[in-house]
Amino acid sequence: MRRIASYTPLLLALSLNLLSSSAHAQATTTASAASMGAAPAEPAQQYHALSAQTRDVAERYLQAYLSRDWPRLFPLMAENIHFADPTAKMVFGDLSQQGKPALMKYFSEVYPYVETHAFKRERSTFAGQHAVFIGESDWSFSLPGHVPVRSKTPLVMTLTVENGRVTDHQEIADFQSYLNGRQQLAAGDKP
Repeated sequence: MRRIASYTPLLLALSLNLLSSSAHAQATTTASAASMGAAPAEPAQQYHALSAQTRDVAERYLQAYLSRDWPRLFPLMAENIHFADPTAKMVFGDLSQQGKPALMKYFSEVYPYVETHAFKRERSTFAGQHAVFIGESDWSFSLPGHVPVRSKTPLVMTLTVENGRVTDHQEIADFQSYLNGRQQLAAGDKP
C-alpha cells in the first residue's frame, strides 16, 4: 500500500496533464478519420483501435529509449516532440526540450553520463493516444571525474502518440534517493 501512496502525487500531476490534452486528442482522432474519408467508427471500436496503435508505438519507443538505441528511437519521434521532467528542475535544472533535433542532441550529450539504467515496470496503461508507464528506475549518474550516484527512483512516464509518432514525453520522478546518495558522497560516505 505504501508503494501506491508514493505514486499518488505523481499520478495526480500527470492526470491533470492528460486531461488538458484529451480534447485535443479527440479532435485529432475525429479529424484523422474524416480526412481519410472513413465514416467515424463506433466510439468503443475507435478507442480500442487507437489505444492498440498507441501501445505498439509506445512499447517500441520505451524499449529504444531505455536501451539508448537512438537510431531506433529517432523514427518514432514526431518532428515537434516535446520532452519534459518538471520534477528534475530542482535537481538538474530545466530539462525541457522541443523538437526532434534538440531532444536527440540532449539525449546524445547527457545520457552517456547515465552509467546504468533499468526500469522495473509495475503497471502500464494505454488509453486512446496516451501511454502511461509506472515503475521504478534503477539508475546511476556520474559527471566526468565524479563518483557515480546510484538510486532507485519511483517514475511515471507518459507518452502521447499522434499519427504513429510520439509527440510528448513527460516524466515525473521522486529524486530523493538520488539526492540522498549525492549528499552521502559529499560527506565522504558510501551511498
